[in-house]
Amino acid sequence: MKVSLYISALITALATQTSAYDCWKNTDDAGRWADVKNPADRLVDLCKQGNGEHCYQADKGKMVCLPSNLTVDPANVVQALVNTLVDVFDATRDLYQTLKSKQRRDYEQNLRSRGYRRSIDYVDDGPDGEEEIVMDKAAVRRVFDNGLQDVGSQFALGDVISQAGLQSQIITLQSAIITTFLYGPTSPEPLSHHLKTLLEASREAGTTAVDILTAQLQRQIAVLPPTPRSTARSRAGSMKAPPYPVTATSSASTALIKSRHDPPEDYLRSVHPAKTTILSRPPVPRTDTESTAYSGPTAYGTETTLHSNFCLYALDLQRHASQPLASSITSDPSPFCPYCKRSLHLSPGRSWEIFKDDGVRERCFHVQNRFVVKCHREGVDGGYSCVLCAQSDSHETVCGDVKALVKHVWQDHDIGELEAELDVAELVEKMPERRSDSVMAPSSRRSFSLGPSRGGRRRLEREVETLEIRAPRRDSAPRRDRD
Repeated sequence: MKVSLYISALITALATQTSAYDCWKNTDDAGRWADVKNPADRLVDLCKQGNGEHCYQADKGKMVCLPSNLTVDPANVVQALVNTLVDVFDATRDLYQTLKSKQRRDYEQNLRSRGYRRSIDYVDDGPDGEEEIVMDKAAVRRVFDNGLQDVGSQFALGDVISQAGLQSQIITLQSAIITTFLYGPTSPEPLSHHLKTLLEASREAGTTAVDILTAQLQRQIAVLPPTPRSTARSRAGSMKAPPYPVTATSSASTALIKSRHDPPEDYLRSVHPAKTTILSRPPVPRTDTESTAYSGPTAYGTETTLHSNFCLYALDLQRHASQPLASSITSDPSPFCPYCKRSLHLSPGRSWEIFKDDGVRERCFHVQNRFVVKCHREGVDGGYSCVLCAQSDSHETVCGDVKALVKHVWQDHDIGELEAELDVAELVEKMPERRSDSVMAPSSRRSFSLGPSRGGRRRLEREVETLEIRAPRRDSAPRRDRD
């Protein structure tokens, strides 16, 4: 426990001192440090230059950072470990931002060395990696807060199993940060490799920590004395009827058909996150069978599963495949959920277009708005939980926004799963050939394309201008298009 806190203090010092990353700027042509002979000296200087919150002790070459003040009750071991893990997530994000900045500088310097004299604009995918780390951190914090509310102070204390597991994840993530910081500049690997390492370490720590806290919650709930009305049940509350009229209009397009193929038994799934957090844990058994006692397609009077990943309206759409979307989604210029009132960031009458290669030809699928709506979670920052992953017993995937959800469906789910989904339609008419040079001129079309060009470079089409970005080549891409 003490060793973990000491290492965490060292990581905090790395994150709070901007001079710690100056060494990444001073590199030679080979990408190595040019002014620091021993990277460990930089860590020593950081501790010595602290603002009083950390002190440095040296004994036979050993470095120890001692935290001067701990606000968490020492008895609440799990709470202290969760706070430490949250701080390490912040340090991981800071180091990730620093490496991304250096990657941008190297890219611009490379263009200038090749004779480019015009204004150079570096465009990437946005803060996907940073937000993924934030989502990992938020997932751990949310599970801990839920457990603290359900069990009380006993959950903050934890048990030996949780304490050992969380401490192991803290040390593992800290090791990834320190290794990248110390040996990254002298490594022959590109910066993209180090960025990927940080994201993988963050995902692993977040997923495992969620599993540990969930298992602890189940163990402690099992030994709690039964009460006539638990705090968890009172927090869920009674659900009222949906405040929207039930319509019978259909938004299906004649150019789209529902796939009738059976999905394959085995799915080959690749892990490529896009603002997503994968929670590997056993699903909670649902108790929503009482919905048969209600007339109509809605069942808002029933009690839902504790800590459900979906909004009640999203669950209603999942149960009733023929239920159309509410008018607040199809007619309002700013669509919102009729139950939780959160904004859904959709465009009525539009869909997401993705292309998948089945080995013979390129097939086009339209991810309709109804699919996105039935994936949304309650709350402003609830995100979207993939319904395709929810059908699996092994893991769940939470995405930060609609773009991340569609990107996850495109990358992590195969054609068989898309064919089996009722709200993902396949476009069967012959698509016009897409010219690789059609994105060279500014475009006013409202579309988003991540497709590869013939030159192996990826281009991003925006409403005002077309910008070139550097990214790995991919086989297919989602695009925002009309139904």
